[in-house]
Amino acid sequence: MNMLRTRFGSTLLAVVLAGMIGLVVIMLQVHTGSDRGSSSSSSSHQYGVHAGATGGGGRARRDIRGTTLKSIHQTLLHERTSNEAMYDYDFTWSIFITPQGFSGLPNRLQRRAIESWIRLKPRPKVVLVGQGEGYEEVAKDYDAIINPHLDMNFVMMPLAGSLIDTAMNADTDVSVILNSDILLTQSFPDAVAKLRTHFDDWFLAGARYDIDDLPSIYEPSRKDFNEAAFVAYTKTKGVLHTAGGQDYFAWNNNGKKLFHGVMPPFIRGKSKFDNWFVHEVIQAGYRDVIDGTEAVTAVHVNHNYKSAEGAVSKMATGGSATFWMKSKTTDWQIFHNNHLAIYYGSYRNQDGTTVHAPWKLAACMEPSGMCLMKRVRPGICPCEHNAFAITTQNDPQVANVFENDVRKNIVKCGSVSVDKTDAYTIPVTTPPGHEPRYGLPFTLKDLLPIVARNKHVILSGVSYIYRDVVMNFVCNLRRLGIYDQLILAAFDEEMYRFGFRMGLPIFYYQSDDLAGLSSRDLEYGSDAFKKVTKLKSQVVLQILQMGYDVTWTDTDIVWFEDPIPKLMAMESDFVVQSNAPFPDERVANGPLRINSGFYRVRSTPVTIAAMQQIVAHAASSTMTEQPSFYIVLCGGKEGTTTVGDNKCHYRPPPDLIPHDQGNALLEVEFLDRRQYPNGNVGGYWNSDNIHVRHPQIVILHNNWIKGLRAKIERLVLRGLWYYDRDREICNYDDTPQFTFNWSVDVEDA
Repeated sequence: MNMLRTRFGSTLLAVVLAGMIGLVVIMLQVHTGSDRGSSSSSSSHQYGVHAGATGGGGRARRDIRGTTLKSIHQTLLHERTSNEAMYDYDFTWSIFITPQGFSGLPNRLQRRAIESWIRLKPRPKVVLVGQGEGYEEVAKDYDAIINPHLDMNFVMMPLAGSLIDTAMNADTDVSVILNSDILLTQSFPDAVAKLRTHFDDWFLAGARYDIDDLPSIYEPSRKDFNEAAFVAYTKTKGVLHTAGGQDYFAWNNNGKKLFHGVMPPFIRGKSKFDNWFVHEVIQAGYRDVIDGTEAVTAVHVNHNYKSAEGAVSKMATGGSATFWMKSKTTDWQIFHNNHLAIYYGSYRNQDGTTVHAPWKLAACMEPSGMCLMKRVRPGICPCEHNAFAITTQNDPQVANVFENDVRKNIVKCGSVSVDKTDAYTIPVTTPPGHEPRYGLPFTLKDLLPIVARNKHVILSGVSYIYRDVVMNFVCNLRRLGIYDQLILAAFDEEMYRFGFRMGLPIFYYQSDDLAGLSSRDLEYGSDAFKKVTKLKSQVVLQILQMGYDVTWTDTDIVWFEDPIPKLMAMESDFVVQSNAPFPDERVANGPLRINSGFYRVRSTPVTIAAMQQIVAHAASSTMTEQPSFYIVLCGGKEGTTTVGDNKCHYRPPPDLIPHDQGNALLEVEFLDRRQYPNGNVGGYWNSDNIHVRHPQIVILHNNWIKGLRAKIERLVLRGLWYYDRDREICNYDDTPQFTFNWSVDVEDA
């Protein structure tokens, strides 16, 4: 289908798309002025249906028959540069990326992409979001900015909600989310300038071209870089990606919101995020959504893909489409995103592709090289883009798919989602006789090798009713940059499912006598709550027996710095927080003054024996597990084996340790209460700016206070609440401020 007429003039208005797709095209008349108006008002612009145009207006017609793509694009570049006042180029814009790190192949690919961006006019601000190898050097080389504040999952993949929030709060006129290896041409800021001229609030998305190799002559860093030749090479040698995959998103800031509700914690780069995002923006109706695929040339140079199993060759997989379809049955991160897409918002299979946008920018022989077109029936033809590209990832085929769990036939162009809702229900356990799907559910054995550093893990156990406190602690560790060392034991099914959705390193751990209990059954002080506390020492024992050292921490503890280096430097194999008030009680190791909410224990035969005794004693007690720690480690309730004012000696029974260690002695050391205070030490919780006033504090326990609401109120009051529950992301401000509707937002416990 020929999209370009054989002649054009200075007032050429339209290109008709017909033939295969049978699309009715309503074209927005191109204005050379700066009038702006909402696309929803028919009086704001003139519309017409055109089959061609004869030109006029004084500029000579040109015969473009037989010309090459290179010469056509060269002509358009010349026209654009000679008509700079046509659209609104007086804007600032930021490109936000989450690079893998700048080493090896990703270094070359991502630097090349940045070099293509900084050539553009106006020049964008490049923002590297997150932290990674080589960020500082790249920021210096390209005058880029590093924003280290980014929520990531436990394998250090960025979460989209945090990235989108950062971009939405940019100080530039326009924000762009872009894959970090995508090359852009001047057509991108040209498209932004055009949209700023015609719309008040807009959102642009589009697909890329894939090319296997980029000859050195087309490297954007070259002083003699010829964009027209590069575009021609891309469109003749490249393959247009499917409409279901979108690599860039752009919008104007300080306008209407993008969509209803909250962005789920999608894993960036793991499918469905782009389709969900575009669909929700369209459905919200606050902005005019435009597909830029046909007019914007964005380019991706093929390389190896990365899955849960590691690198996968682009050649071995037969292309990205095959890779993604194969990974959908093996990669738990893709499962995660599919689950979120199904259960959040109004997205359904096949929605949110480029052809669902109500508007599109089409390639045409206007000076800008693009014409704005209104789709009467968006999404009616999934193969719409195939007509204008020489080669596409997939040409039209008929496929059987499920839409809202109903089987139907559709015409597909590219990979088609056949996902059924029940296939993406988060599994908590694996039925007997069945193999785990997608590597799910997570198990302790799965997670330990991933999160352990030098055979050491940070461990906590959690119930669903305390999920907000859990997320606050997760945000605390993210702010410190040590979240990837954490592992969480979920003590009820609701907590496991919540944790999986939020990208947490979580596994389900529950004893038989607690099966079937809900979060309400686990309220503070209840019999079930006491039983749950005893699960904590059981998990610690299991990890010690697997050869890993453990730092156990309750999630109501605030970490002002990373305590692990100091804890691991201490000579004792078992160091623990004291629950004694200070200065009211001089000694830290008084009767029953171990606080089992924070301790570091190394994996040795003696510590394993000690934990075995603690677990056994707690199982026979009607109390929580905490008294059992002191009774076992310090010689009974009265502490007959205490040493000085901060130690206890423990000797294991001979039957619990190897024969050759029968005389082994474990020295248990209580942590300095000035550095590791409980909630009744020094009046610290009564201070504003706690860490500024008391810089010696490493961690501060939010205990000696009863009730979930009271704990959260105290954290909020002291500026130590870091979890934005409304947006489901972490807050990285120096002094975060939050307000809660206590009757609705927080369940009391």
